[in-house]
Amino acid sequence: MIPPMTTLWQDLPRPIFTLAPMEDVTDTVFRRLVRSWAHRWGAPGPSVLFTEFTRIDSAIRSTPEKPDGRLRSTPEEAPLVVQVWGTNPAEFEEGAAALEAMGFAGIDINMGCPAWKVRKSGACSALIGTPSLAAELIAACRRGTSLPISVKTRTGITIAETDRWCRFLLDQGIDALVLHGRVADEMYDGWADWREIRRTVEIRDSLGSRAAVIGNGDVCSLDHALRLTEQTGVDGVMIGRGIFFDPLLFARNSPTPPPPWEDLPLQERVGYLVEHIQAYQQEWQGKRSFEVLKKFFRNYFLPHSPRETALLRRLYTLGSPAAVTELLEEACQAEPQDQSVPARKASISSQA
Repeated sequence: MIPPMTTLWQDLPRPIFTLAPMEDVTDTVFRRLVRSWAHRWGAPGPSVLFTEFTRIDSAIRSTPEKPDGRLRSTPEEAPLVVQVWGTNPAEFEEGAAALEAMGFAGIDINMGCPAWKVRKSGACSALIGTPSLAAELIAACRRGTSLPISVKTRTGITIAETDRWCRFLLDQGIDALVLHGRVADEMYDGWADWREIRRTVEIRDSLGSRAAVIGNGDVCSLDHALRLTEQTGVDGVMIGRGIFFDPLLFARNSPTPPPPWEDLPLQERVGYLVEHIQAYQQEWQGKRSFEVLKKFFRNYFLPHSPRETALLRRLYTLGSPAAVTELLEEACQAEPQDQSVPARKASISSQA
């Protein structure tokens, strides 16, 4: 077994809680907001953050002064791990050197995305079936950088092959293994099998590896994540879609946590949305479509509220941040004020 080279993953306090890399979701804006909202409530926020899913050749074309859009970041996001995908070892070696020069804290190789458009190229979860190429990509990163290397993957392609596949990856000397408890063909159907994740911890321990094992799949809260660390022995948990149901999820381990998301009045939830819209516009200046931001709108409204559902439908028809903000302000002015919830966010009117 090749020993891990660096200590980022070993040095992070346990349990590690991290936000999953998600395409068109975890851009530099959303990463900063998730962490700052946690800090606002007195919580530490995610232990480590990940960039969006990024092609390795984008790293080759990027420089610290002019990064690809998916590689944009700020010091507030540190430690920040860049997630890359591809199939060309030469590009991984060159790209790894470029990513180290850009100041990332680690490199994560995506070997788990189940989308057919990337699998058919031999990348991501297709690498589960081509372990020799997977090993070449890891080794190429090692040649290009001294940064810690992690792999995010699934338990198999059609059936779980945890013993073969995860043992193989750990034998490559990776610093961390992030395992989603489904096979690729399941996409996001059914439920993640955390028994396979627990089995990976057992394999890691039997090998005497120092690699961190991070579990992923169907985690809905920090309390849930903490229970899973206790039940499986993982070093930490990666949370993805759970953030859509509670944008303040990473604030929940504060000594003074916010009220449940559904208990916050509309004006306060809208205040978080307006903050998101304004930060997005300031960062991207039209270089990213406003339509991309619209996928976040539903996160800030209650699905069981007919009034809020109707408001959300109207928001989807609007084509500019100004129009959205104006409608939100009108909706909040019509909403009865609730003074029972302690505010940690300026009202919508003070942000205009």
